[in-house]
Amino acid sequence: MMNWSAQKMSKILVLIDGNSLLHRAYHAYPRLTTPRGELVGAVYGFTTMLLTALEKLAPQYAAIAWDVGKVTFRTAEYAEYKAGRPETEQELIDQIERIKGIVTALSIPQFGVDNYEADDVIGTLSRQAVETNDKVQVIIVTGDRDALQLVDDDKIVVYMPAGGGASKYIKDRGVSLFDEEAVKAKYGLSPSQVTDLKGLMGDLSDNIKGVAGVGQVTATKLLQEAGSVEKIYEDVDKLSLTERIKNLLKEGRESAFLSKRIATIDREVPIRLSWKDCELADYNREAVMAIFDELRFKSLVNKLPKDKWDEDVEEVFK
Repeated sequence: MMNWSAQKMSKILVLIDGNSLLHRAYHAYPRLTTPRGELVGAVYGFTTMLLTALEKLAPQYAAIAWDVGKVTFRTAEYAEYKAGRPETEQELIDQIERIKGIVTALSIPQFGVDNYEADDVIGTLSRQAVETNDKVQVIIVTGDRDALQLVDDDKIVVYMPAGGGASKYIKDRGVSLFDEEAVKAKYGLSPSQVTDLKGLMGDLSDNIKGVAGVGQVTATKLLQEAGSVEKIYEDVDKLSLTERIKNLLKEGRESAFLSKRIATIDREVPIRLSWKDCELADYNREAVMAIFDELRFKSLVNKLPKDKWDEDVEEVFK
């Protein structure tokens, strides 16, 4: 169980999945327009969720990761990855630059790497963070449950904005977090087994096939018994399964391993974490206020810090 009191002594790095928040904002918030007719509902929703998360989590460091195009190492291996998804609405695309402009004015660094997705960038930065300094706790902000595979004891946890359904509640900050205990409570599996679960049951949202005929209940029981996709296939016949399930597994072997690879976040993206760049200190309040005034975001002004993100940020990371 997470000892939040002990974690208060840690410095917090918040890593935000920009695409996840973007789509959640677009679908969750009203279709707002400015007096000039510019659509800004997603801009308002994204900014609201961003500022709310930073207010609740009170980090000293933060960064936002974005997808870069549709072609990635996953589509190179599996052309059907995410096939069938509807094209991104132009009304959403038209709001992305506005969002990135606000983030820039807030002095929050933004990252994207060709051939990789945002969660790969987050996975890499989170790994580097805990490896380079034992005084940091990483909190990943996303609505994508794929990120749960990154949870690592109390060092790396996932915060899902309203509607995420996290089962862990930290009262003294009013924040719902997925730590290892919360992942196990929800799925009956450890974070490291999330990719094995996808390997067996697939993921309809990403068009990952898994093993035909094997659903979540069966996949969970298999993993609770064997531990991983690799262990399951070491000797399928020794597992306590019906002949039907054994046959399904044997027929779906290739798909199981491919699905697990596709579902696994790459934590070796060619990018390097810079503590200095991610530090939340000074930001361009005047520029942010000008944008908020133009877009009529008056209700968000009170969510901004007065002059700096944190006047007491210490230079503990070199």
